[in-house]
Amino acid sequence: MPGVYQQQELEAHFNAIGRRMDHIEAQLSLIAKTAGVAYATYAESLNVPEDVVAFVRAGKPLEAVARYRELTGANLDQARDVIAGL
Repeated sequence: MPGVYQQQELEAHFNAIGRRMDHIEAQLSLIAKTAGVAYATYAESLNVPEDVVAFVRAGKPLEAVARYRELTGANLDQARDVIAGL
């Protein structure tokens, strides 16, 4: 819907979307396991370390980028791309 949105409203909206996506991924994982089909989340498919994922979930993308670069040797653009996908 067009209009002007406050930062707080946008953050709440995107946090809600993030929680829904986490729930959907959990359900897909359960369905795949039950059906005997391989399934990996985006983070798992890229072997993103769990502490990097934790930074993203905590709303700390800068820390996530820095930690990802530290652990993987990725350059800044590569790290930003991965973190943006989480």
